Amino acid sequence: MRISLILCFAFFAGLVFGQKTIADDVLDFGEIHTNSKRYIDLTIGNPKSQKIYILRVEHSPEVTYRLTSDLIAPDSTVHLRIQVNPKKKGDFNLVVKLHLSDQTDAPITYRLTGKLLEDLPDDQYVTKCPDFNATTPNSTKESELTIITIDKESKQTLSKSTVSIIHNGQPAGTWITGRLGKFEEKLPPGFFYFVVSRDGYLTKEAGIYVGPEISEITIPLSKDPRYELPAPTNKPSADTIDIAEQLSPEESQKELDQQMTNQAVDTVTQKVMPELVSIPVDNFDESYFKDVNVVFVLDISSSMKMGEKMDLMKYSLNQLASKLRPQDKMGLVTYANTAEVFQSPTSGDHKEELKKSISDLKPLGMTAGGKGIKLGYKEVMKNYDPNKANMVIVITDGAFNKDSDDYQKTVQKYAKDGVVFSVVGIQTKDRDAQLMTEAAHFGNGRFVPIKKLVDAHSNLTQEIRIASFKGIKK
Repeated sequence: MRISLILCFAFFAGLVFGQKTIADDVLDFGEIHTNSKRYIDLTIGNPKSQKIYILRVEHSPEVTYRLTSDLIAPDSTVHLRIQVNPKKKGDFNLVVKLHLSDQTDAPITYRLTGKLLEDLPDDQYVTKCPDFNATTPNSTKESELTIITIDKESKQTLSKSTVSIIHNGQPAGTWITGRLGKFEEKLPPGFFYFVVSRDGYLTKEAGIYVGPEISEITIPLSKDPRYELPAPTNKPSADTIDIAEQLSPEESQKELDQQMTNQAVDTVTQKVMPELVSIPVDNFDESYFKDVNVVFVLDISSSMKMGEKMDLMKYSLNQLASKLRPQDKMGLVTYANTAEVFQSPTSGDHKEELKKSISDLKPLGMTAGGKGIKLGYKEVMKNYDPNKANMVIVITDGAFNKDSDDYQKTVQKYAKDGVVFSVVGIQTKDRDAQLMTEAAHFGNGRFVPIKKLVDAHSNLTQEIRIASFKGIKK
């Protein structure tokens, strides 16, 4: 099956424990093209000691589904696959309701949103939801993939393209394409993030779920209108060998840094703290920056596994962890059904321990933002020092929609002690971004948007630099 990255995206939500739903979980399919996958996979878990039955699944007429089982044994999971079949071009808003045997009130409700960009042909309008078979979420078989880069307009293959792959928030390798503009690699099932660049073209980012049914991925690049073509030369072209090159881990990191640097446009720092602009972005020297005491409050509700959201969050956290100094401390609090300390505050010289915890993050359940914020402050105060940059930073894809009505009092209380509260929005909608900006205002912090990898590469780290900057001594 040939799949183009610009067309195909698959989304996977996380664990959903049987419970009363306070607010709908919105699963946003984004823009759907003719060849897009139109289904998501939910993993439904049972942490209780009694069996739970899925009594029935109510859904809109344009939704179909499959269940691996309607019985969820104690401490086990089942899988629910939901496919949308919008009949008309334009925005859609569909509903799925799960009625579980352990619920006495409202069912778990999912609202499925997105936009169909083109009417589906009759032979592609599939009302039956695909079965799991080879695409089961538990499959671990690697796929042999051919990745091809082409010119978007001419469709000609592009040699010497740089392709970096991110998986689970970590660089998974970088390749330089050969004469035919391609390379081959084996990848396990899962979500992968691709960053592709080439001289004369705009850098492209795209995420896709790689499964056994996919054998080829084509990535089209658009020409950069600002690029000036080099002067003609009579020298023979060295571009005659069709051998793709895989870079070493060290070279891969350098190439990825270069890809991100070429895209980055930092207007926030110039506006908030002009002095900081003169300090190189990789400078985190103690002569300029206070010791950092930061606790992240991480949204791991099911919506965070939609598309590349989880990868963007993990990548941004890993970028910061790699820059922390031994005297800095970083902790992780997670929230979904409830809030818990996922990684107690850990010094910056234990980078591998921090990165291991980041790698282990998995989405599950509903959203309990208020509880997470309170626990985050409890953790940051364990190492509170008025001479440090003390921070609580929430990372989420939406507003705090459960048990969060009194978080403002908590934020304002600790702001008096100089604890900065900032909010990082992962691919948030405009309305949620406004709410996050207002929330950060209560804690003298900022709203930090992360829409793609270039933002994840630098925006979070830059927020820490802003909050810890001492100024430049004259």
